[in-house]
Amino acid sequence: MDILRKEKTETSNKGLIRRRTEERIAVDLPVDITRYDAEGNACTERTRIDDVTSVGCRFRTQAELQHGDIVSVKVLGRGENNREDEQPQLFEIMWVAPQGTGWAAGARKLAGEKLANVTFPPANHSASPTSK
Repeated sequence: MDILRKEKTETSNKGLIRRRTEERIAVDLPVDITRYDAEGNACTERTRIDDVTSVGCRFRTQAELQHGDIVSVKVLGRGENNREDEQPQLFEIMWVAPQGTGWAAGARKLAGEKLANVTFPPANHSASPTSK
């Protein structure tokens, strides 16, 4: 699997084709996505981020999200274990499209460090257990 494969994508804007200004970096990163329903109940789904840019990411989900929804994204460690040192980050859903039996969603990071500056765990990273 090519974790750091870079590719340029094309988008359409009112019939005009333009190149995306930043590169997408393909990743296969396990995450927990948390959203809140209309009653304020938290719904968490374990999924994977497919690619990242300096300002956002794309992931698959079983839940149909809506443009403008705010979700919390928490990166998981190898074996999909929670990383105690990793704090959830807030993202705004920018687009959603059907994909297979679920949905693909593009999200933009709301605050904090740009994703280009975030250190992702290497492919062979193993979370070390903490002793108490």
